[in-house]
Amino acid sequence: MTDDRQSIEAYADRVEHHLVGSAPYKAAIRAELLDHLDGAANAGELSEALRRLGGPATAAASFAQARPLPPAPMVRRFGAALVDNLPLVGVAVALFVLDLVDGGGAFGTFPPYAYVQFGDSVCLSGPVGPGCGAYDGAGLLYSVGVPLALAWSILGLGLIESRTGSTPGKRLVGLCVVTEAGLRIGALAGIVRRVSFLLGPLAWLDWVPFLANRPRRLFDYVAGTRVVRRAEP
Repeated sequence: MTDDRQSIEAYADRVEHHLVGSAPYKAAIRAELLDHLDGAANAGELSEALRRLGGPATAAASFAQARPLPPAPMVRRFGAALVDNLPLVGVAVALFVLDLVDGGGAFGTFPPYAYVQFGDSVCLSGPVGPGCGAYDGAGLLYSVGVPLALAWSILGLGLIESRTGSTPGKRLVGLCVVTEAGLRIGALAGIVRRVSFLLGPLAWLDWVPFLANRPRRLFDYVAGTRVVRRAEP
């Protein structure tokens, strides 16, 4: 392999790393890039072509914007969210059932607030608190189950999205997360777009833009992210 070819392949690898989407989508962009650079190399203009393209992230953004992926439908986003947040759903259902069995009002919330234990009491840490009650059978779920489920929903899924461009639920329904430029998101953006879960049931306010037919949640705007289909339009 010639030096030019090695440079071209290495550059294409770095460009592809920034791309998110289906394998055929990324392969099509890579093929177009290789064809362009091979032509420049044959003309003795490889260095100039690479200079015009810029860094791998800049080049990836140019190709992604030329082949924009369509916004994700709201129904698919809800389906993906349900699959991804099954631990949080399970904890919320368990708390509802325990409250019902204990003779409470059985008024569950989703997402549930996280609680912390102080001695024999368990105290609400959400924005509608503070408030404390007896550390009963639900106490362990509140003080351990809810924080662990929230950690998965915020940190776990956020880091997975930053590494793969998707989550188990999104992959199941053919969706992925990209930056506003159409590239793979970073770890910080993956986490920030999910911190609304810390608001308990107020997290549903994050979905208000959908009522105005906007394809992005409030925290998508904060994190600079979009959810799109993995396949080309």
